[in-house]
Amino acid sequence: MRYHAASIPKALRLPGAPNMEILQQSLKEALSDLPTRIVAQLIAKKLDAAGVSLSVRERRRLEVCVRAGRLESVQLRPWKFWNRNRVVVEITPNDFEEVERQLAHIGEKWLPEFIEAVTDKSTANILAVLKRQWRTESSQQRKESAAFQRRLQRRWGAGLELLKLLLTVCSESGARANEKLRDPGNEHRRHLVDVLTRLHARACQITDEIALLLTGGFADGGMARWRTLHEVAVIAQFIASHGEQLAERYVLHQFVESRRAAADYEKCRERLGYPPLDESELKRLEASHQGAITRFGRDFSGQYGWAAHHLRVAKPTFADIESAVGVDHLRAHYRMASHNVHANPKGVFCRLGLLKERNILLAGASNAGLADPAHSAAVSLVQVSYPLLSLRPTIDNIVALKLILRLADEIGENFRTAQAQLENDAKP
Repeated sequence: MRYHAASIPKALRLPGAPNMEILQQSLKEALSDLPTRIVAQLIAKKLDAAGVSLSVRERRRLEVCVRAGRLESVQLRPWKFWNRNRVVVEITPNDFEEVERQLAHIGEKWLPEFIEAVTDKSTANILAVLKRQWRTESSQQRKESAAFQRRLQRRWGAGLELLKLLLTVCSESGARANEKLRDPGNEHRRHLVDVLTRLHARACQITDEIALLLTGGFADGGMARWRTLHEVAVIAQFIASHGEQLAERYVLHQFVESRRAAADYEKCRERLGYPPLDESELKRLEASHQGAITRFGRDFSGQYGWAAHHLRVAKPTFADIESAVGVDHLRAHYRMASHNVHANPKGVFCRLGLLKERNILLAGASNAGLADPAHSAAVSLVQVSYPLLSLRPTIDNIVALKLILRLADEIGENFRTAQAQLENDAKP
C-alpha cells in the first residue's frame, strides 16, 4: 500500500531534514542500554568504596562486561605478575531492588522530560530546515501543479467549461427572477419567493465550489459538495410543490434550529472558555421557539419538523422528502456522496479519484473520477432552477429553462465520453 507519489506534500520528504527514524532508533538503543549502565554504576560505586576508583576507560570496559553477562571474574586493568590484587564485589537482593527503583524513576519522571526536551529541540531544527528550503520546494510544486492542470484540462476541460457556462446561465437567470419577483404584487407569496431565491443562490454558490474542486482534480470533494447541492435542490422542489404555507414553516423553523444551537453552545462554552449567552437573548429564543411549537404543533420541533405536516409524518427524514418529490432514484448517488462527508469505512476504502488501483492511498489531486460529480451537479442545478423560474413563466424564463436542460444533457454526454476514454487509456 503506497501513497499516490504525485500527491504527497513534498515538505514531508525534503532533503536535509533530520531523519526521524534515526532519532527513534537512537532513543530505543539508549533505553535498551539503561539497565546495563545502572548495574555498571552500582558495581563502580562498590569498587570505589573498596578503594578502587575506575577511570572513564575502565568504566566503559566494565559496561561491556555487564552487557555480555561476564561478571564472575572481571579484569579491568592490565595484568602484572607483581600486582595480583583482587576485589570481590557482592550484588545483593537489595541492590537489584535499587536497580528496579532507578529504572522506575527513569520511566516515570526522567524519560518523559527527556523525550519532551529532545522532541522540542528536534521540531525546532526540522522546522528551520523546512522554512529555508520551502521557497525552492514551493516553486517546484507550482510547476508540477501547472503540469497536472494542463493534463486535466486536456481530458476534462471541455466538460468543465460547459459546467461553468451552465452555472453562469443559471446564476444570471436567478438574479433576473429575484429582481422581478420581489415586488408588491407578490406579497401573497413573499415567503415562497424569498426561500426559493435564497435556495437558488446557495445552489449556484455550491456549484461554483464543485467546479473549482473538479478543476483542481478533487473528484471526491466535488461529490461531497454535491450532497449538499442535492439537498438544496430537493428541498426547493418540495417547498415549491406546496407553496406559501410550507415556505413560511421553513422560514420559521429557524427558531427551532437557533434554540438547539444555543443549547449546544451552553453545553460546551465553559470548556472552550467562551462567555455565556445574553440572558435576554436566551429568553427571546425560547419565546420564539415556544410560539412556533404552539402554532404548528409538537412535530415541528424535529430536524425536518417544518415538513412534518405536509408529509403527514411525525418525524420525517430527508429520504421522505426525496420520495415526496420523486427523486428517490438518486438515493444511491446520495449515499455514495455521503461516504465523502463522513468517516465511514466505505469512504476510506473507495475513492472516485482512483480507477481500479487499490494499492494506492490517494492523498491529493487526481485526474480521475470527475464525471459523476460534474453531471450530478448539472442535474441538481437544473432541479433547483426550475421551481424558481417557473414562478414567473415568461417567454424569457421558458427559453432559459430549455437552455439549461440542453446544457445539462451536453455536460453529461461530454463527461461520459471523457470517462470512457480515461478507462480505455488505463487498460494494460
